[in-house]
Amino acid sequence: MSWWCDILRQCVFMSFFIIPIPIGSYTIHNGSSAVVAMVSYTLLSLAIPWAYLGCKGASFGTAQRPISRTLFVIMWLALQGILAWFGYFMGGIWKGSSFWEWPTVGRDILFIAGMYGQVALTMILAYIATRLTGQTQKEGQA
Repeated sequence: MSWWCDILRQCVFMSFFIIPIPIGSYTIHNGSSAVVAMVSYTLLSLAIPWAYLGCKGASFGTAQRPISRTLFVIMWLALQGILAWFGYFMGGIWKGSSFWEWPTVGRDILFIAGMYGQVALTMILAYIATRLTGQTQKEGQA
């Protein structure tokens, strides 16, 4: 299996541990549900893949290459920064859009796809960065 297909597949499994809590808290629709969803997703999208990448069997593709946990955190921070910038400068467009009038199920599906996409993109970028920096073994292993 190619490395990117393997990453996408493994991100599906990680998403079972990342996505349900934010989606569940968001669908409650009380005053703080969006904040709880954002905070829980932010913490889980960093912690779950970081912990997984520390496991001995966490490798990708037919060559079974690992991803550096350090580069994962760097890519995660970079992507969070880009998304925060985008949300800050483009957020006004979403406020007036018809997106918020969609049925709840439609918005939830879009949020789930976005959360999965963000985790998968972070992992792919970290894999590429790991290969470009020449790191061939996991941290802490000789």
